[in-house]
Amino acid sequence: MWYWQNRLIINLLFLPLGVVTLTSSQGWQYIAAYSGGGFANRLPEISALPDAVSCNAQPLRVLSFNVRYGSTLIESVAKQLNSGDTGEGFLPWSVRAPEIRDRINSYTPDLLGLQEMEGETDIKTIVPLEQYTLVSYRYGTMHYADAALLYKTSRFEQLDHGQVWLGPNSDLPMSFGFKPLAMIRYINWVMLREKATGFTFMFVNTHFDNARKNKDPSATLFRERIAKLSKGLPLVVSGDFNSTAASGRYQRLTGEEMNPPLLENTYDRMTAKTATNSHPNQLDDHILVGGPCRVKADQWLVDSQPLKSGQPMSDHRPVFAQLDFSS
Repeated sequence: MWYWQNRLIINLLFLPLGVVTLTSSQGWQYIAAYSGGGFANRLPEISALPDAVSCNAQPLRVLSFNVRYGSTLIESVAKQLNSGDTGEGFLPWSVRAPEIRDRINSYTPDLLGLQEMEGETDIKTIVPLEQYTLVSYRYGTMHYADAALLYKTSRFEQLDHGQVWLGPNSDLPMSFGFKPLAMIRYINWVMLREKATGFTFMFVNTHFDNARKNKDPSATLFRERIAKLSKGLPLVVSGDFNSTAASGRYQRLTGEEMNPPLLENTYDRMTAKTATNSHPNQLDDHILVGGPCRVKADQWLVDSQPLKSGQPMSDHRPVFAQLDFSS
């Protein structure tokens, strides 16, 4: 019950935007695009990618984490609707945030993909933005960070960034998905160059909707727009795909039937398989890699440690990988 209340809260926050849909299901998206929301930046074409790619890079520490409704605004509305009960045994965001910040800091990630964040105000409670550059979607003063990504400012130079919207027209902003009145979802990407080595790659973060009518076409769209770029470009991907590695949609989005696949789970790149408390076949959250470089994972883990109170930090667990790239 509480899950649907949360979906209602988030959709109500965007109701003033949705009512201007006018005569077509994409009417609002065109209004947003032409009135300041902007069309999505064009992804690079495979034909335009360099023939030779440098794989000389320092180790990359990558963390993906769905924090579960990281928003003081959603918490405030929920308290009014539920007399202070946040539901399902989870503590309010304001209580969880300090420990989430400490947990993220303990991994010192170079690349961080967050899901279910609202905006910069809430992100800065768990990530030191004086050290990281935040990339997410903005429309005027509104900040929609459901698939926020961050990178260490001192280490990387940003070359380009943009969003691919998980809906019928992926270049138009604020898509309500393939299913009417679904959550607004997108793929967030940034092109980065490592300052010390010149290593150039794309970092991608996303959050698929939980409804199958949205997940299935989102997987196809992800393969066609993002995964195919691995044919000529190093890719690092984080996200909550609402799909285990054993599912058909996951195998479709990664191009598993190809040799080599377009994307591979970093779990499969571990240099030595060690005892782990989970497996991608039981996870919805993944860190994937692809491209012309050889990649090995010196570390891969799923963080199952709860809050100090013993209660869960989120309904998802952080996934961490340390990656080494070579030619």
